[in-house]
Amino acid sequence: MSSRWSEFKASLEPKVKEWKFMLKRLSESPLSIAGVAILSAFVVIAVFAPILAPPQGDDPFMIPRDWRILRVGVLEPIPPTQDHIFGTIENQYDLYYGCIWGTITAFRIGILVVAGALLIGLLIGMGAGYYGGITGEALMRFTDIIIAFPGLVLSMALTIALPNVMQVNLSLFICVFFALLSLTVLILRGNPRITAISGALFVITLLSYLYFPLMVNMSITNLDKVMVALVLVGWPGYARVIRGEVLRVRSEDYIEAARASGCSDLRIIMKHIIPNSVYPVLIMASLDTGAIVLSAAALSFLGLGADQGYADWGQIINMSQHWIGVTNVPLTEYLHAFLIPGFLIFMFVLAWNLLGDAVRDVLDPMIRRR
Repeated sequence: MSSRWSEFKASLEPKVKEWKFMLKRLSESPLSIAGVAILSAFVVIAVFAPILAPPQGDDPFMIPRDWRILRVGVLEPIPPTQDHIFGTIENQYDLYYGCIWGTITAFRIGILVVAGALLIGLLIGMGAGYYGGITGEALMRFTDIIIAFPGLVLSMALTIALPNVMQVNLSLFICVFFALLSLTVLILRGNPRITAISGALFVITLLSYLYFPLMVNMSITNLDKVMVALVLVGWPGYARVIRGEVLRVRSEDYIEAARASGCSDLRIIMKHIIPNSVYPVLIMASLDTGAIVLSAAALSFLGLGADQGYADWGQIINMSQHWIGVTNVPLTEYLHAFLIPGFLIFMFVLAWNLLGDAVRDVLDPMIRRR
């Protein structure tokens, strides 16, 4: 028993040493510490949002309105008061509530969009880089076509084009999933039992699609459409980076040694290719999270994002734009309506950029040992 514990402890020593080195690099950078601190503050706000701003109504993300002021016909924003510590915006929406719950919206947009784009980019870039040939060229030329379009313009077009209600054939999606799974395992020369099971499930779902289709009506909000559009626009950058890294790693001697020892393509990709090529993409993803939130806020500001009254910082600024530079009214009268959410967007994006620099300092092998 003691010998096993000694072996286990010895195997952990390199990992513990590596983690200590990473924490040391982070502690040596004041900007990295500032980024982590700012982002931690936003995490605390998001976690304790139900306590900081108790939900009102069925949907906690809908900003409550002060109907007492609305009844007397006051629509313009009101400066901070005892009842509204951040003041109100147009139509008497409570600014404090919108800013608190908008933090959750910002995390939701940033994390989900980056995760979706990163997954698509990894799959396409990994396949194009490792196998190459006609398939790889076709995938990368399609990637170049997507990159050729201006990102914000393409996101706007996709947001407008996506319907609010879609009728989805669930059987077709399941059928395509099992078909791709069986084909992928077959190409990668994986377990034949998994290939047989997925092939059988493909046949079953194909029969279900042909004779007993399962139709589901799916409604999506405007904010969901923005997130889908940003995912469809954001993946090509990851695909190009991961393809270049895979091409570099694929020519290394240990990859040739793995092939010579009889390792399958799936094992080589999972054990050697991904661990040695994914770090630049992770650095890129950490830097892109803030930019994604900024793009979503821009779409909301243009009226293509969240519905009116939804707790989203870009939507709040959109409702405040009508009161900027009003004739015969001092600018400071409505300054809180766009300055507070704008400051939150600035700090949130800044935190992710600083964190991205910290991740680069820790993971980038070219500069981490300097």
